Order: sequence, then C-alpha cells, then structure tokens
Amino acid sequence: MANCSARRMNALKPGLLALVIGLSSNMAAFADGEIPVLDDPWRVYIGIFQANVNSKVNINGEIVPPGPGLDLEDLLGVEDSKVVAWGGVSWRFARRHTLEFEYFALNRDASLSDTFTPPIQIGDFFIEAGEVSTSYDTSVGRLTYGFSMLRSERSDLQLKAGLHVASLKANFGLAGAICDPTTTPTTPPGCPVARSATENEDVSAPLPHLGLSYAYAITPTMAINLAALGFAVELDDIDGSIIELDADLVWQPWRNVGLGLGLRYFETDVESKGSELNGAFNFSYFGPSLYVQATF
Repeated sequence: MANCSARRMNALKPGLLALVIGLSSNMAAFADGEIPVLDDPWRVYIGIFQANVNSKVNINGEIVPPGPGLDLEDLLGVEDSKVVAWGGVSWRFARRHTLEFEYFALNRDASLSDTFTPPIQIGDFFIEAGEVSTSYDTSVGRLTYGFSMLRSERSDLQLKAGLHVASLKANFGLAGAICDPTTTPTTPPGCPVARSATENEDVSAPLPHLGLSYAYAITPTMAINLAALGFAVELDDIDGSIIELDADLVWQPWRNVGLGLGLRYFETDVESKGSELNGAFNFSYFGPSLYVQATF
C-alpha cells in the first residue's frame, strides 16, 4: 500500500509542479502590474449553458382575426430546458476600446397528439383534435463596442453599444380535425377530420443595444465580469426589444488559459406592424454557463 501511494504521489508531482509554477508566474505578473484576464488584447471563449426557456408565438392569419399567442412549452410540449453551445471573441484594440462578438443557436422540436379544449388557433387554422408538430429555431448573434470610461489596474467600467441580430423561426404541422376559411364550418366546433395543414413564420430582427459592463480582478488569477444590455426600437414596421444580463466568475490559473462560470439571462420581443413578420415572437432564457477561455 505504501509503495502504491508513493507511486501515485510521484505521478502527480509533475502536474502539481506545473500548477504551482503557473500560479507563481501569475502572481509575478500581477506584481508587475499585468493581469492577463483584464489586459490581454484577445479573449476567445467557448462553452455550454443550460437554457431554461420560455417562448410564445403568435401567427396572424390573412382572414381570421388574430387569436391568443401559443405558449410553446406549456401548450405544445416543446422542451423548456436544453444544454446548448455558445462562444465568442473580444479584441481590445486600444487601451479604452474593445470589440466583442458572441453567438449561440437553440433548435427545438416537439409533437403532441390530443383533443384540444379550447381548439388551438394558428394563423387561419383551428385544430380541435389530432396532432401538432412544432419546430422552433432560434439563433442570436451580438456585436458590441465597449469604451472604457473608468479603467484602473484591477477594474474596467465600460459603456457598451452594438447590435443583436435575432433569427426566430417557427413551423407548425397540423393533422386531424381542422377548420379554416375554406371549410364548413369555418370555425369550431365540428371541424372536418382527416385534414392537414402547415403554418410558419420567421423573422431576422436587427436590434440595437446600449448598456454597461464592469470587470474587477479579485486576485491576479480571478475576476468577476458583469454586464447589462437593453433597448427598444421600431425598425421597418417591426417593434422589438431586448434585455441581456450576464454575470461571470473567471479563474485563470495559467498564463493564457482559464475557466469561467456564469449566469445568463436574455429576452427578446419582436412584433409586426404589417412587415415581413405577420405576428409576434417572445423568447427568453435563463441559466448557468460553463466555459473555457484563452487570452493572448
């Protein structure tokens, strides 16, 4: 047993030595006024987050007056929690100027067979009983410029401005007892059975944002990052708004590599006023994130 323990300790020594050297070099860097997590010009990060999602879609018909929005998770059985990949890159091209790009995509599908009371309205269609197949794809890209209003050796307070581009796509396949303006009756009850129909809607909305971020180095190897972004705007007959809140704790025991743990909240509302989008989307998520980052 003693020999096994000795062998295990000998095997661990190189890794422990590398960790000690890495921590020591970071302490020396901090003593010289350099903090890699704040001062390195480039930061690249990639990871996962647990998105706890709430989404609501309203597809307006061409003839039938609009109905209530569809809660995709509670009404149609779309999963309300999913682990997704995300990542980004930031570039400090001058002491007080930074550019950052971030992207993620979340795609979900569901199929629900039931008798619907009350009937579900999607566009010009009503379904009383049968199957509703749903797909809902979301992607969000963000490009942000940051100006350091207050910057010191350990902290950085930035004013943020930029653009979110949210791509939202909803597709519905209906099969069963369905009414529409061409059937008799045109509305429930008593919809004709054994029919099928499809409805879909999508929009790519460029939504500007403003906000603040704050970074603080607790130690030479550990920092907190906080950010709040938001805006509401009307562009080309589309009303849109966004809110994004982020909080991260970053630990970088090696000179160029670190780990991050955070919380993320995002919400967007996009509604038409006679534009390419004939309806409305509300999409939000909240959850923890875990990622690896490299700075250089």
